[in-house]
Amino acid sequence: MNQRLMRLLIGSALVASLAACGGGGSSSSNSVAAGDSLVSTSVSGFPHAVNIYVPAGGATRAIVALHGGGGNNTAIAYQLGLNASNSETTTSTINWDWLHANKVIMVFPQGQHIAGADGATTWSNYAMTSGQDDVAFLQALAAKLKSDYGVTQIDLMGHSMGGAMTNRMRCESPATFDGYVALAGPASEHFDPAGATPCVPSVNKPYMSISGDADQVMQTYNNRWPNYNWIINPIVEWAGNAAFLDGTMMGEWPEQQVRVTQTCGGSVAPLGSPNATSGNVQTWTNCGGALVIKKIAGADHGVATMAAQMDASNPTVVMDTVMSFLNAQ
Repeated sequence: MNQRLMRLLIGSALVASLAACGGGGSSSSNSVAAGDSLVSTSVSGFPHAVNIYVPAGGATRAIVALHGGGGNNTAIAYQLGLNASNSETTTSTINWDWLHANKVIMVFPQGQHIAGADGATTWSNYAMTSGQDDVAFLQALAAKLKSDYGVTQIDLMGHSMGGAMTNRMRCESPATFDGYVALAGPASEHFDPAGATPCVPSVNKPYMSISGDADQVMQTYNNRWPNYNWIINPIVEWAGNAAFLDGTMMGEWPEQQVRVTQTCGGSVAPLGSPNATSGNVQTWTNCGGALVIKKIAGADHGVATMAAQMDASNPTVVMDTVMSFLNAQ
C-alpha cells in the first residue's frame, strides 16, 4: 500500500470517528407526550433529508443544527444529548423532556457530498463543498419552518464544518436566522478581514462560539488557540479528498474583535483576562451579551469532549449553554 493511500485511509477513519464521537444521548427518564412528533421531510428543490423534532404544547423557537464533515443528522443529535441513539432516530429515542422544558423545535438536516467523496457528507462553506447551494437550502428551510410551524425565532448552530457553514450564513445571509452558534467550527479564511471577501454582515446578529484549546482537528493545541488562523489537520483534509477546498480557518479570538468592532465598537478583553471563568471554561462577552466566545480547557474537537470538560454529569450541557445564550438575546 503506498503512503498516499495509507494516509487517505487513516484520514477517512479519523473523520468518521470525529463525526460519530459523542456521548450525549437522552435521559433514561425521557417520556413521550401525546402530540410529540418526529417529522421526516425535505425542502422542495433540494436533496437534503431533514428530521424535525416537534414537541407537543407549542414551541417558541426552532434551532437548526448542522453536523460536521463526514457526519450525519442522527449522530449530531446524539452528541448534543437530544437522541438516545447514535444510529437511528425514532419517536422513542428523542429527548422530549429537554424539548418540552425549553419549548424548542430541533431541526437536523442531512449534509450532502460530491461524486467520488461519498464519506464526505458536508456543507458548502469554502472549507469544503457538498456540491449543493447550501445557502439557498438553509434560506428555504428557514422559510419552511416559519410557514409550517409558525415560529418567529429561528437560530442556526453547527459543529465543525457545520459551524463553518453557520459562519458563512452569518456573513452572507445574516437575516435568515436570528442567532448563530458555532461549536469548534470557525469561519473559513475566505472571510479573512485582510482579504478580498471579508465578512461584513448586512445586519449584526447574536453569535456564540464554543471551542476547545486541545482540538486536534482545528489544531488549537499547544497554545495555538489564540492564533490568527486555525489550520485543519492535514490528515483530515486528505480524508475529504476532492470535497476539501481549503483547510485554513479564522481563529475565534481575533475574529471576536472583528465582530465586536462591526457590532458595537468595543474591544475584547485580553487573552489572559477573560470576562468570566467557571471551571474549565473561559468566556469573553461583548456588545451587551450579543457576542460570546468560550474556550474550554482540555477539550478536543468533538461535542462529547466539550461536554465532558464543561460538566461531565450533564449530557445536555452544550445545548443548555446554547439555550442560555439564545434566551438572553
